[in-house]
Amino acid sequence: FFLILLTLSSCSWMSESWDKRPDWIMPDKTVQDELGSTPLNKALITGFNLSYSAKQVEKLIESKGLKYTKVRNKSKQKLLNYNFKGTLFDTMNFFTYLETDSAVDFFDGSMISSRVAFKASNDENLEEIVNSVYKIIVDKYSLPKEENSIYSFQNYKWQISDLEVFLFIDRENRRVFVSEINSRIEESRSFQEFKDTYINVYETYEEQIRGGKR
Repeated sequence: FFLILLTLSSCSWMSESWDKRPDWIMPDKTVQDELGSTPLNKALITGFNLSYSAKQVEKLIESKGLKYTKVRNKSKQKLLNYNFKGTLFDTMNFFTYLETDSAVDFFDGSMISSRVAFKASNDENLEEIVNSVYKIIVDKYSLPKEENSIYSFQNYKWQISDLEVFLFIDRENRRVFVSEINSRIEESRSFQEFKDTYINVYETYEEQIRGGKR
């Protein structure tokens, strides 16, 4: 029993030491190394494609006459974020809204998520947006895999191969969010290590991306 405990303790110490090794000793693989050189080719409801590079995203946003802000945190160099007022979401004149804003995130050079938020002008308009967006997603991906409700919040989830889609409804603030996430990158070792290191316990990745929060 003592020898088993000693072995487990030794393994734990070695694992911790390995994680803290200098960068020049067998550096971790990048996302591209882990997933291969071919990006996930998937057209998104938010108007982008998971295969797009940062430059392609910039050109697409500008081609629609929209202005974006580009953010790269100094302590989180692998994470690149684009924010802009407006959306590339094709509403097909199904609904109106008070305002909308969008965001696209890149991790280590690959698109990890795309989000759009709609602000409704009143409760009736909120229902109009919810019903229309839900129908658009169902028409593309069929019925949701999961559905959860907590107080005035509703959350729907779709899982399509390596793509996760979330519809989040905040009835109290009359806001509707659509998030599309590249789960291949989200589940990669590179991103898990990044998340463990940089994302605060009280402001989780799930809250930011899946819940539509900034």
